[in-house]
Amino acid sequence: MFVAGVYLVLLTLLIFLVIRSDAIRLRCQLFSTRNFFLIGLVLFQSASGAVTLFMDETERGAELDSYTIPAIGFCIVLTVFIVLLLAMYRRAGWVERFAARRSRIRMTSQARLVIAGLVLTAVGCVLRFAGNQVPYVAIILPQFAAGCLCGGVALVAMAWARSAWNIFVALMLALSLGSAAAVLLVDAFGRRELLGLMFSVVWALYHEKWRLMPVTKLLPRAAIAVSAASFVLLIFSASRVGGENVDRSLGQQVQRIMSIDPRAVEEIVVASVSGQFAGGISMWIINERLVHGGYDPLHSLVYLVTLPIPRDFWPSKPEGLGLTVVREASVSGVQDIFSWGPGLVGHMMNDVLFLSVPVYALLLAWGLKYMDTRTSLSTRDPITIALFGSALGQLLGMPRGDVGLFAFNMLAAYLGVWIFGRLVGAMFLPYDRQAEWEATFETDVADEASADEDLEPAFEEPMAESQGSR
Repeated sequence: MFVAGVYLVLLTLLIFLVIRSDAIRLRCQLFSTRNFFLIGLVLFQSASGAVTLFMDETERGAELDSYTIPAIGFCIVLTVFIVLLLAMYRRAGWVERFAARRSRIRMTSQARLVIAGLVLTAVGCVLRFAGNQVPYVAIILPQFAAGCLCGGVALVAMAWARSAWNIFVALMLALSLGSAAAVLLVDAFGRRELLGLMFSVVWALYHEKWRLMPVTKLLPRAAIAVSAASFVLLIFSASRVGGENVDRSLGQQVQRIMSIDPRAVEEIVVASVSGQFAGGISMWIINERLVHGGYDPLHSLVYLVTLPIPRDFWPSKPEGLGLTVVREASVSGVQDIFSWGPGLVGHMMNDVLFLSVPVYALLLAWGLKYMDTRTSLSTRDPITIALFGSALGQLLGMPRGDVGLFAFNMLAAYLGVWIFGRLVGAMFLPYDRQAEWEATFETDVADEASADEDLEPAFEEPMAESQGSR
């Protein structure tokens, strides 16, 4: 256990070194979807697994008599997955070319960004409550709303980044951020949406201004921003109350936040450091599948695809692994909706390793590569920047699981921003056709110049040979 724990600590350090090295060498921007996913792997798998192995503690019901075989399996599966993910990400050239086919340029100014951001935030507020009682729509509209709220705040944050001392824009950012946070608190128990809102501001500041800074100067700012977002998440987590019939109105949520028990804060800190024992739960699943079987090939992918189908039409459709393993472990004294975070390794073990590891690594590598390429090429398209920064909380939590649920929430948030963000952009941030034509013309000229340079040696060498023969 100790040796495996040390290995996971070294693996965690290696992941951070890869992130820093790629940022310095401009292989991958520091604030990228790939890096957010890798940080999630650190929090909920490598570091979480190390805590379980060092402290011999895990979620109640997921205790093991011996961690030797599960720990070794956990380390091997996690390492192979990370290696495959990074290798496929770097070699996804066709994905990069597909994402780079066309980058758009929009007319932007501080006023345009502020207005577009406030309108998109207002759209998110309407969507949050519009479809709660509508059958078959309530499952996706809240995620549309969360994406629009995060995207709208990100647009205002971009405007503020252009002039940090502009009091009016700063007030508009505070207004949009406070309104979005208040709306997300209503009926909220999960933390990913609120965390995503905080990170959407940091994402916008980075891609609007901070990305031009040296990494050594950027890291302190990023650390402060991430610490502030984590503090907000800590406060909300400590005030949460579980249960189906709990009053989660805005007033009650605020009242709980104002009267937090210090012991609850301490428990949340321990849970955060341990990654909510997702690593230990993954080891429990490894042991359970090796001993008792129960494999379900590519369950997470199937769950993602079937999630939008109403259970009224398909009562026996797949359930999340986080729910089923709690029943499998016969955990007592919890409600039916109580679930675990099985961890990505636990999901892959349940989903048959030789299928799930390569398939999930490939799909994630291609998806992350596409999003990062589109983001890096859209420095003059704030709608695209806001879109891929609208669900970072879901992306960060995906390695904890349920993987299919977090992936669905992320894609639904993206779809909401893609639909309503494009509408808002058409009104307030229209495409700059002249700038796009000029950019295309400059690219064509550069390509022709490069082609001429490649041809010059082919003409010069025969001439030199003929002159020498004379």
